[in-house]
Amino acid sequence: MNNKGNINQLFPAVLSLVLVGVLLGAGLMILSSFQTAAQNASGASAASIATGSVITAMATLASTWLPIIVVVIAAGIVLAILLGAFGGKAK
Repeated sequence: MNNKGNINQLFPAVLSLVLVGVLLGAGLMILSSFQTAAQNASGASAASIATGSVITAMATLASTWLPIIVVVIAAGIVLAILLGAFGGKAK
């Protein structure tokens, strides 16, 4: 059986990308509420500063690397379609 260009093989990559996006969004929301609670409890404490640093790092990861990963997955889908359509061996 020829699996070249099979779109079903790309489904786990797309699903994991969606899962990472949802988890990053939920994680940022939870960390934001933790930071707000830490600031309300004791002002600018070490906990609120550390939480702010983690939020900044996660936001940078999400805004820098996720678009690159999306482009790579989209290119993989296009290549899979093209290889499936034109990559067959002539008999």
